[in-house]
Amino acid sequence: MKKITTTVFLILSVLFAIPMLNAGISPVETVATEEGPTYEVYDATTKKWSAVKLDRNPEANGGDENFWNIVYSQMVYPDKAQRAKLEGDVVLTMTISAKGQLVELKVKEGLGFGCDEEAFNGIKLASTNRFIPAMLDGKPVKVRYDVRINFSME
Repeated sequence: MKKITTTVFLILSVLFAIPMLNAGISPVETVATEEGPTYEVYDATTKKWSAVKLDRNPEANGGDENFWNIVYSQMVYPDKAQRAKLEGDVVLTMTISAKGQLVELKVKEGLGFGCDEEAFNGIKLASTNRFIPAMLDGKPVKVRYDVRINFSME
């Protein structure tokens, strides 16, 4: 009897572990135009943010694909969210300094059930490697933008 219970447990563990590993991730910028995404740049003199088209967008050291691979590898679909069959997006606002550091990370639109924390921690851990700063008029600038992380049971 114990052998059957163990086998059933292992089979169920495998079946339910697969969705845990499938937290789909896709980056999305805040402000989009027909020409493509734009970012918000901080103007220290006016102390205001404004949406502009950058000369160069911020990029994770090692490339954006590597950044998202790190984020994905750090995330686990929370048990509470799985049990509730919760799916959807967590939107985080990232602020990258002119020196390429993640200086602020906020949950803009949460999903709850542990998904917000997983998304936040995944971005935070992947950001320890810094970024190549955004450029505007030949100078590095502080920018903020949103990223969307999708949690899906598929």
